[in-house]
Amino acid sequence: MSAALMQWMGRTHVLMAVTHAIPELQSTPAAGILILAWALTEVVRYPSYALGQSCPGWLNWLRYTIFIPLYPIGAMAEMKLMDTGITTIKATQMYSLTMPNAYNCALEYPTFVSVLLIVYPIPFYKLYMYMFAQRKKKLGLADSSKKKED
Repeated sequence: MSAALMQWMGRTHVLMAVTHAIPELQSTPAAGILILAWALTEVVRYPSYALGQSCPGWLNWLRYTIFIPLYPIGAMAEMKLMDTGITTIKATQMYSLTMPNAYNCALEYPTFVSVLLIVYPIPFYKLYMYMFAQRKKKLGLADSSKKKED
């Protein structure tokens, strides 16, 4: 699965399925932190797309550096929103599908969110390391182990 798709799925889930569906989450510090982290990232990213080859070096550097603090902050805020929302999700059996039904399948959404919270660090780590690889590639950072050999 591509990094962009994984990120989009995670963001869409926490924003629409959790935060939008549970209005009391929308005024929490975690929601504010999440929106701030996302917004700061996008405010840097989109001008660099628009400028393309004309992108100044400082903006390119900022684009591939700002994620270092903001990505973990955003991921922690996403997890906090899901963790805070799990009480409501369980109480209302939100998005759950019980048997019997026309689809002949069941979905226990509270369990899905609980498992997601446990495994969330794994795709986060994968995406975070991918961003570091992109940073190295885009900023032309040399491998320090190769420099020591030369």
